[in-house]
Amino acid sequence: MKNKATTSTKPQLSTAIGTRPARKLKNELQSVLSSESDDQNTSNELSSNLTNRAYATVRSLILQRQLTGGEVLVEGRLVERLQMSRTPLREALLRLEGEGLLVRANARSYSVRRITAALYFQCLQVRERLESQAISLAMGRIPADEIRALRTNILALDSSQQGSSHWQADDEIHGLFARASGNEMLADTIAHLRVLCRLFEVVDPFNRIEDDRKEHLAILDAYIAGDEKRADEAVLDHLRNLARYTLLRLSNGLVSDFG
Repeated sequence: MKNKATTSTKPQLSTAIGTRPARKLKNELQSVLSSESDDQNTSNELSSNLTNRAYATVRSLILQRQLTGGEVLVEGRLVERLQMSRTPLREALLRLEGEGLLVRANARSYSVRRITAALYFQCLQVRERLESQAISLAMGRIPADEIRALRTNILALDSSQQGSSHWQADDEIHGLFARASGNEMLADTIAHLRVLCRLFEVVDPFNRIEDDRKEHLAILDAYIAGDEKRADEAVLDHLRNLARYTLLRLSNGLVSDFG
């Protein structure tokens, strides 16, 4: 008696994948994988954008004195204020800690870095050397039209108040020469020192608009004239005048905490 042929219960390959050609199936699989990859990229991009927004907002709050030195950041309040989840906020706070604007208050929170007057003066001393070097290296590298436009902006500053426009002009001048020096490490170091100085300055707003205006114009005029020595002296005069002004306020009790 002949044995009956054994019928396999396993689906044949053609049944599993249908009658579609192998190339078509491969393209469909690649399309699915590509779609998943696009979704992941979109998710990562959204997370990165939220982190960047949180970083920029908190940094601005610190530099504009809405968050003061020594103040502990309440994560829950920041989440409500920024209207975002805790994850991008925490990533932003970690980044600000790395830049020296925040310090750990405890295992789960941060506080705004508190700059003492002693550290402030140390930063100014280092800035004297670095910014003097920067403007020397930057000579002839910045278009005259750019310098003149900056000069016009400084002349237009309102001397009756010290607001964001003052800080913007200050950042533009000092940052311009640092970047034009061609030394990236020099520019990054100057930028960091300026942030530390500003953390101290915003504790008691300095009304130096007119003095700053004159000193900044002296720097720009010397640069336009191509006078490296005079430009260098103008930078040093500006930083040393700021140090003397701060010391005067300290001696008069207008600024506290020298330690």
